[in-house]
Amino acid sequence: MAPMGSVNAGNGSHHRMTENGAARGALPAAREVLAQLRARFPDSAFLALGQTVFWDEPVKAVLRRLLDSFGLGGRMVLGIHDTDYFAKTRVRLDRPGRFVLLPHNDGTTKDLWSAAGEISTLFGSETFPSRHDYARNGLPFDKLAAASPMGRQAFIDAMTEAWGWRGLVYTGSRDLIVHRLALREVGAGILEMLDWGFDNALAQVLPDCCQGEARKVADTVRGWCQDYIAAHPDKHLTHLYQDLLPRLYALLLGQIPENITVDCTAHLLLLNLETASLPRFRFVNLFLDPSTRDTAISAYNAAVAGSEIYTLDRFGAGALPFDVVDPRHGRGTLRVTPRVVFVETRQPVAIGLKKPVESVQELAEALTAKLGDHVTLVGKAVSLISMLAQEFIFVFNEEGSMYVRRTRHMNDLLAQQGIALDLRPILRMRYATWDALTVAQSTLRLPDHLAATFGRQTITTPEFAGCWQQVVAEQGALCQQLANTRKPLEMLAYLGTRDPVTPWAESQTAYRQAKETLLELRRKAVVIQEAVQERYRRLAELKARQVAIQQAKGAHFRATSEWTPTETERRAAFDQEFAEIERQKQALCTEIRDLRAQRRAIERGPEASALRARLAEIEEAAELAKLQLVRNALLTIEGLTHTNHRPSAWWLPMLDSCGAWFQRIVETTGLYTESLLSDNA
Repeated sequence: MAPMGSVNAGNGSHHRMTENGAARGALPAAREVLAQLRARFPDSAFLALGQTVFWDEPVKAVLRRLLDSFGLGGRMVLGIHDTDYFAKTRVRLDRPGRFVLLPHNDGTTKDLWSAAGEISTLFGSETFPSRHDYARNGLPFDKLAAASPMGRQAFIDAMTEAWGWRGLVYTGSRDLIVHRLALREVGAGILEMLDWGFDNALAQVLPDCCQGEARKVADTVRGWCQDYIAAHPDKHLTHLYQDLLPRLYALLLGQIPENITVDCTAHLLLLNLETASLPRFRFVNLFLDPSTRDTAISAYNAAVAGSEIYTLDRFGAGALPFDVVDPRHGRGTLRVTPRVVFVETRQPVAIGLKKPVESVQELAEALTAKLGDHVTLVGKAVSLISMLAQEFIFVFNEEGSMYVRRTRHMNDLLAQQGIALDLRPILRMRYATWDALTVAQSTLRLPDHLAATFGRQTITTPEFAGCWQQVVAEQGALCQQLANTRKPLEMLAYLGTRDPVTPWAESQTAYRQAKETLLELRRKAVVIQEAVQERYRRLAELKARQVAIQQAKGAHFRATSEWTPTETERRAAFDQEFAEIERQKQALCTEIRDLRAQRRAIERGPEASALRARLAEIEEAAELAKLQLVRNALLTIEGLTHTNHRPSAWWLPMLDSCGAWFQRIVETTGLYTESLLSDNA
C-alpha cells in the first residue's frame, strides 16, 4: 500500500513539470532525459526503493532496458525499504492465525496500512469508493446502510471495499520491523497472499487462450518463494524480497540484468564509524551542527505543519527527524540533547555524553559505543528523500511518494537561509500500461465491475487497450449524470434505459400510481383539514365574543349603582350568553377532534401506509441500483487509472510470456525529472 519509492499515492499535481519547466504534455524524449542525468551525475546510481516486490516496483526494469538500449550505462540500486513496521491491525477478527489477509474499505479497515505484504490481482487496485464518494454522486449512503438487511457495518464494508486487493497484516501485539521479520513467522502468510492474487488472476485468463502460460508464471514465482522459505528458515522477509527482485527483473527483461545491485535501507543507512562519512549522511549534519541545527529543525517543522506528520516538539526535547533502528531494541525517534542521546524505542535507550554531539561522525561514535555497529539511521518521511538524494537519483513512478512536496518545501527553506544542498533530482516514470497492452494476444474474462462498464464479459487485450480510456471517460460522465439525477421517477426512467432486464418500467408505473393515490388521499385530507381550520376560526371568534361579554359585564357592574330587577336580569343575560358560547365551543372542539381523527385515518391508515411503503421500496431499489452503477464506475475510473500508472509487475509475463507487452511499455514510458529545490529557492 505504501512502498517507499511510492509512499502512498498522492494526486501528483506537483509532478506536472519537468525540472526545466517543460509542460506535462511536452516531455523530452527518454534518451534526452537520461543522457542529461548521466552527464550531470555520472557517479550517481539510480535508486529504486520499494517495500514489496509483488506490486509495481520491478516494472522499473523499464529504466534498465532504456539505459542499456541507449548505451548510457549507469548503475541501478534495487532496494527493499525494510526499516518500517510490518502492517498491524486492531480489527477484531474471527479467523485464526497471526498473519491474515484483509481487504481495504471505508469501514472496518479504513485505517489499514499495509505495504510489505500486499497484492493486487489482475485489474485489482487498493483504491476504494468512499462514503463521501457515494454522497458526492447523489446517493443517500448512510440511509441505505441503516436500512440494509445485512446490517449497517457489513453494508459499509461491502459497498466501499476495494476490488482485487488484499493486505497481509499482523494480529499480534509486537512491533515487527520488516528487516527483522522472520520467514518462519510470515512465510506461510506470504504464500497464502500469492495464492489469493495468482488464483484470482488466472481465473480472468480464458482456459483456451493463455491460461496455461499464465499458470507457469504463477507457479514459477510461487516456487521461488516456497523454495527460498524452505531453504532459509532463519532468514527474514527482506532477504526473500532481495532474492526475488533480480529474478523478477530478469523475468521482465528476458535476461539477467547487468549493472544492478540489490540492497535494503537497513544496510544502505547503516551508520557506524566507517559509513558516517558517506554523502547520504551529510543531510543529518544540518540537524547536529550548532550553526544550522535550529534552522534545520524550523524548516522541517514548517514543512510538515498542517499534515498528519508530527512536528518535532511532539517527540520531546532534542528530537530530530530521524529514527534509529537497532536489532535488539527496535525502531525509535532520535533525540539529541547536550548531555544524552535518546532512542525512543518501546524500552527507551539513553546514551550519556561526555560532550555534546555536533556531527554525524560523533553521533556514529555514540551509537556504536552503546548499541554496536549494526545501527541504522533512517530519515522520517520528509527527510529520508533529502538524505538519499545527496548520493542517489531516486526513481519514482508517476504517483510515487506523497511527501515530495513537503520535502521540497523544507529544502527551499534551508536554501533561503543560505544552506547549500547537493541534491540529485527525482527521475519520474510515466507508464502507458493499458495502452501498451495492444501488442499482447490474450483473451480475458473481465471482473464483474469491468464487465458492467465495458458492456461485455470477455475481451481481447488489443480491444481492451483500444477502448479503456473511452470507458473511463464514459464512466466519469455517467457519475456526473447520476449525481444530477435526484428525483425518483427520473432515476427509474434512466434505469429503464440502461437495464432492460429488470422491470423498471413496471416500477415506474407502480411508483406513479402510488404517488397519485397518495395525492388523492392527501386531497381528501386537505378538505378535512380545511374544515378543521374553519372550526378553529369559528372557535377563535367565539373566544373573542366571550372576552367582549366579560368586558361588557364588568362595565355594567361598575356602572350600576342600584341593582334593580332590570339590572339583575341584564347581568344574568350576560351569563346566559357566555354559557351558550361555551357550549358552542365544546361542540366545535368535539368536531375538531373527530375531523382530525378522520384526517389521521386517511394520512396514516393502512392504505396510505402501504402506499408509502411501496414508494420507499421502489426508491430503495432504485438507489441500490444507482449505488451499484456508481460503485462500478468508481472502481473502473480509479482502478484503471491507478493501475495504468502502477501495474503489478507479475501481470506482464502472465498475460504476455513473450515480453512484447513489457517492451511496448518501455517504448511508451515518459521520463521527466523533478527537482527537490524550487527554482526561486
